[in-house]
Amino acid sequence: MPGYAIELDLHGRTVLVVGLGPVGRRKTAGLRAAGARVIGVDPSPWSDEVPEGIEIRAEAYRAGHLQGMSLAFAAGPPEVNAQVVGDAKAAGVWVSSASDPTAGDFTLPAVWRAGGLMLAVATSGASPALAAALRDRAALALGPGAAGLSAVLAELRPRVLERLSDPELRRRILADWADPRWLDLFATHGAQAVRDEVERLVVRETGNFGSGS
Repeated sequence: MPGYAIELDLHGRTVLVVGLGPVGRRKTAGLRAAGARVIGVDPSPWSDEVPEGIEIRAEAYRAGHLQGMSLAFAAGPPEVNAQVVGDAKAAGVWVSSASDPTAGDFTLPAVWRAGGLMLAVATSGASPALAAALRDRAALALGPGAAGLSAVLAELRPRVLERLSDPELRRRILADWADPRWLDLFATHGAQAVRDEVERLVVRETGNFGSGS
């Protein structure tokens, strides 16, 4: 059964990563990039400089490590991961297991990020390699303009919402941004052309756009 896709705001949250081999280190890096505070547990010492926002505990995992955690990632040996999953479920902490994805509460998609744009591809755990390949193909098809357009529209959205009081008009203009012509406009003429066209459309509807003052 397919899972429920969700993007989590991890700023201010503390996340446990058990096992700091290559997989665990990738998890810690991704979590830090998402704004989480990370507690990493592994009996082997972390030989490199510890990045800001990551606390390393060079000790064997124990259930007490889960106290205060919003999420947990089990990235150690299978027997340790099984213990982490069992303890986390008993403690009500959502957990992901690298060695047995079906045992945990969630799996991670293959992700491509560019600025504020994120593309995620999942295969419900059937083939992470296929998910990564499809992610790369989709990212190539989107091209660099997709992230740029997304950034410009994020800039313009608050102004559009401020100027348009009619909910149906808002919905129509914002929904129109999904039209491929906007990506073509950005790719051909750049960000200012998108700003000018949005302003033209809003002025046509309201007679007023301006700087938002």
